[in-house]
Amino acid sequence: MRPRTKALVAAGSGIAAGLAGLALTALPAGADDDPVLPAIGAEELVTSALAAEPPAFAGVAEVQNELGLPALPATTGTESAAELLDFDEVRVFHDSEENARVQVERRTSELTFVKNANEAWAYDSKKNAAKHVTWDDADVAAARERAGAWTADGMTDGMADPSQAAAEIIERLRPTSDMVVDGTARVADRAAYELVLTPKPSEKTLLREITVAIDEETRVPLRFDVYANGRSEPVLSLGFVEFEVGAQDAGLFEFTPPEGAEVETTDAGDAARAAGERAGAEDIEQSTTTVGDGWDAVVVGEAPAEAPSEAPAEYGQDLDGLLGQFGEPVSGEFGSGTHVQITVGGVILTDDGRFAAGAVPQQVLVDALDGQ
Repeated sequence: MRPRTKALVAAGSGIAAGLAGLALTALPAGADDDPVLPAIGAEELVTSALAAEPPAFAGVAEVQNELGLPALPATTGTESAAELLDFDEVRVFHDSEENARVQVERRTSELTFVKNANEAWAYDSKKNAAKHVTWDDADVAAARERAGAWTADGMTDGMADPSQAAAEIIERLRPTSDMVVDGTARVADRAAYELVLTPKPSEKTLLREITVAIDEETRVPLRFDVYANGRSEPVLSLGFVEFEVGAQDAGLFEFTPPEGAEVETTDAGDAARAAGERAGAEDIEQSTTTVGDGWDAVVVGEAPAEAPSEAPAEYGQDLDGLLGQFGEPVSGEFGSGTHVQITVGGVILTDDGRFAAGAVPQQVLVDALDGQ
């Protein structure tokens, strides 16, 4: 396959994952009157939210996606960029310790993620396939990294859990944001503060602001909405519509794959050591780096060796033709390529098989590639 074609399919999934990390949001709270809560400053609210330990709870979250991601094919073993964010409902369970369960419900399938003290599972009902990570006391640090890194069809449980995703993004964007508490809201029938993060003037981004509703009692983020410049409605929304604090059945945090399921089991310690050995090799086939930080961070990478060679049948053309349909030519010190624009950002796919993606204008992507 041509290098640029490989970069296309790699960046297709990369945009979905990367922009989802900057754009996971929630649905409107509803018509209830805004609650009256004690005044609190933005820094105090953020500090308390990041320090809060999630209580035992069960929640239901819903999503709305207006990113405008084209249905480009993804890398082998994953789904397309658009499909990564194509789910209807998410059920989230925590036990207030380290046990968690996330069920991502789609129209015809379900992804299930389960983590407990000794193992983690990711199961895809459509493929009847599961990934399983185990560890012992010596592997705890490696296990936590590994359990959060591998996916079922490219999606981590953190992308679907509003509380986990919101906390991560607040922490990531806090240094490059102006923050204010802009009133209150009622989310999933709970009183919450509305935190607004806007990029500092030095940030070059296509995003205007992110609003996060933080539960007044538990300090768990319940929803957050991301807005793009020139748009009055969120471009992607994810948040709880039900949130009930209380003890959860211990059986929720155990998982047994269905009969006949294909199971891939990995030891966390072995996986971490293998990853370290690969990272030191000179012939790494795929690598990514982040240029900049905060709102205008750009992910620059190379296409993986394995990638599909055909465009979706409905397009009736090869991947290079499909790329030409969605993008426009661009060039710089890096060489030449194609820029593909979506609602909250874009990607440059170079002719020699590299890509740069972020929630930024085209010139920021060019500058990132030129600097590599």
